[in-house]
Amino acid sequence: MKPSNPRLDLFITLLGLAGIVLFLSLYDSAFPSAAIDLTLSRDEIARRAEAYIQAQGYDVEGYEFALTFDESGWASVYLQRTVGIPETNRLIRDEGVPIYYWRARWFKPLQKEEFSASLAPDGNVVAFSHSVPEDRPGAALEQEQARVLAEGYATGDRGWSLAGWELTSASSQDRPGGRVDHHFEWKQRDWSVSDSEMRIAVDVQGDRVGGYGYWLKTPESFERQFLEQRNRAWFVNDLSYTLGFYGFAFAAVAALVAAAWRSTLNWRAGLKPALLVGVVSFLASLNYLPLAKAGYGTTQDYALFWIQRVFNIAVSAGYDAALVYLLWLGGQSLARWVWPRQDKILPRSDDRRGTLARSAWRGLMLGGISGGYVILFYLIATRLFGGWTPLQVSSASTYATPLPFLGPIETGLTPAMTEELVFRLVGIALVLLWTRRRWLALLIPGALWAFAHLGYVRDPFYLRGIELTIEAVLLTGLFFLRFDLITTITAHFAYNASLGALPLLRSGEPYFVVSGLIVVAAMLSPLLPGVAGRLRRLRHTQAPIPHPRVDVAAQSDLPRLLQLPVEGVDWPALFGDPNTWIMCLRAGDAIIGVAAGCTKSDDTAEITVVYVDPAWRRRYWGSALIDDLAGRMCERGVQTIEVTAGSKDQTCVGFWASQGWKPTTAIFSKSFALKEGQRKRSFFRRIRESLTSGEEIRL
Repeated sequence: MKPSNPRLDLFITLLGLAGIVLFLSLYDSAFPSAAIDLTLSRDEIARRAEAYIQAQGYDVEGYEFALTFDESGWASVYLQRTVGIPETNRLIRDEGVPIYYWRARWFKPLQKEEFSASLAPDGNVVAFSHSVPEDRPGAALEQEQARVLAEGYATGDRGWSLAGWELTSASSQDRPGGRVDHHFEWKQRDWSVSDSEMRIAVDVQGDRVGGYGYWLKTPESFERQFLEQRNRAWFVNDLSYTLGFYGFAFAAVAALVAAAWRSTLNWRAGLKPALLVGVVSFLASLNYLPLAKAGYGTTQDYALFWIQRVFNIAVSAGYDAALVYLLWLGGQSLARWVWPRQDKILPRSDDRRGTLARSAWRGLMLGGISGGYVILFYLIATRLFGGWTPLQVSSASTYATPLPFLGPIETGLTPAMTEELVFRLVGIALVLLWTRRRWLALLIPGALWAFAHLGYVRDPFYLRGIELTIEAVLLTGLFFLRFDLITTITAHFAYNASLGALPLLRSGEPYFVVSGLIVVAAMLSPLLPGVAGRLRRLRHTQAPIPHPRVDVAAQSDLPRLLQLPVEGVDWPALFGDPNTWIMCLRAGDAIIGVAAGCTKSDDTAEITVVYVDPAWRRRYWGSALIDDLAGRMCERGVQTIEVTAGSKDQTCVGFWASQGWKPTTAIFSKSFALKEGQRKRSFFRRIRESLTSGEEIRL
């Protein structure tokens, strides 16, 4: 990695802050989630929903309860398409169009009868239903009698003035138990948003109101057109995902196998990020578990329902962790072939925490730049080119969970980890390895990543692909090449998580605000170790550590070389041998590493010593020593350089294999000097083998 450039970092910071300001200032006009007003807590919504059901004369004591937060998808997309996001948000806030709502459900396992109520974020009831068995006895009112009952409910209970509504349908149905159910539906006369209609409906079950609904009805022609676009988009989406995700993941696994075969794999490298993703995924899924009751079918065994859910949670979390672990190891192994002297996940340095903090800060600023770019792209596409970019709410259901902050954190972390590992680390490295063309390495993985996001329908259907390809090439890809993967992972996480956190932060309900602040704290958490280390260094002033350098050892270095913990080396003899090279790694006056080698013939040499102080390892200084030593040997006409590594010393074998050295000669050995205990074990082993083979045993 290139050294840090303060001016470049300052420029990135200014761009990031400008992007954040632009994103926040135009948030209301670009994101439909701006209309979500979470002024009431989930507990208050649950209390109001139960009070409403009880006010209708129903008792839900002893029933299972579930509360979810949902979006009316068709209505939201239709309004965005026809009147734009700013007007959509105004209709939701000012006129109460029911796009977002809480849904409460009461049920008993294996029982048909259940209740539900839907409330707008301000607590206004927009729907309720009472499901009863078809054969339950009840009254058989005439349709006109039932209509009077329904109109009385609409005007008295819900406060509608039906003078502004037109009856569009009235139907009756005889039930097996002798009960007659009725359905009445009205549309608002002065509603003038294109071809949509505001509707209310009331169901009468026998002689009681058993259902109510208030919703925006979208034209069937729009839904058909939308589905046609989605089918085309999903075809390209699936094709791009298959070629990109599975193709690059296969390359990562192949690189992992090759590294394991060459003994260059550090199996512990990906454990921490994999564990982080697995734990967050598991906790977030547990957090959503209470919402699962909303989808329970009352004909299913209740115990099996929960067993299946918990099993799925464990499997899903294990899959996420295993995927990140394999991609991390395989991607790192593949990246070493392209960048042999760099760690493209996080550069190695003497201040690991400080490096993490700098990369995380750049990532946060890149996330801000991405947010500003999304806003600008939306404005240009919609206002100048007539495009259509409906934006969905990120994880709306998380607002109904006990811990709302876990949803944004999980939807930010898991995609950020997997997608950046696959499309940035593996994808860019693989294309660079094949083509040696940086622009292709940016374009091919970037386009595959972008068009694998066409599940978010746009008009034209490929608009999202264009939007993200530009971002992948000019922002994320360039930042990865210039810096590291932690930068792009942080940016991806920050952008995704912020979409779920903003409605929480804008809420007037303290619990939601605190949850949003926890998401923000999660974004800033990678900075904390570096900031803490910086503060400690400021309190305890220390002399700066000189940057290490490699040069030829001198006779005056002999006392310090003798103090190094390198066994079996006769340093005075090496200094006296004219066919020996000795290179030192120095940090100021201290020798922190050494490499030595000697010629075996006119064109062959051997490296006999490589040592780096443990505090300076994993920063490629051993590689620097070897490169310098090998270069000096080659200047003397050496064509082949050899090194001997014990087959059981996996660290040594892995180190040389990671430098690109290949094994050429195998030396076999066997020890015949057995101790008495070993001789007895060998004797009993011969008895066991003879018994299993049927061979005669001679004592």
